[in-house]
Amino acid sequence: MKLEVTHTILAMEPDFEKSTAHVLRFLDRTPLVQYDAVRVVAAQSCSGADPRFWPCLEQGLADNRQVLTQLTGELRAAGTKEFSDLPAMPQGFQSKIFHTMAHLLDGFFGIDSRFYSLPEDSHWLGASLRRQIEADPEDFWLVTVVATLESLKHQTFAGLRSFEK
Repeated sequence: MKLEVTHTILAMEPDFEKSTAHVLRFLDRTPLVQYDAVRVVAAQSCSGADPRFWPCLEQGLADNRQVLTQLTGELRAAGTKEFSDLPAMPQGFQSKIFHTMAHLLDGFFGIDSRFYSLPEDSHWLGASLRRQIEADPEDFWLVTVVATLESLKHQTFAGLRSFEK
């Protein structure tokens, strides 16, 4: 079984080559995910000056919100419906879903990250960074990568959550 995940990653660099190098260095060093292969998709990458930039960035943010919505639904379906249910949450499937949600909210990059901002270490885009991009769009790049997990070690973890099947 092979799991492929697409990430759109915002980098603050003067050109595509440096942005790509920054993204690949980040992916190589991130502690939570070790991919077997990462491929940069140049045709789906663009600078802040490109007309595709804002729609692509907004789609990435919407995709992150959608992942959170799906996870929230899975958590509810498993029996955790209120904050007051959290102290009694059983360790296992439910706590793993909650843990993944926390990573998306607190900025830890993972296989569920659809859009990720390197300048802010975040799955979101702050107002200050948005203004900075608008002022100097040529200094920002969205780099799209397709990452692959193939090893048995990774497959074990990938199969734990139903939304990854």
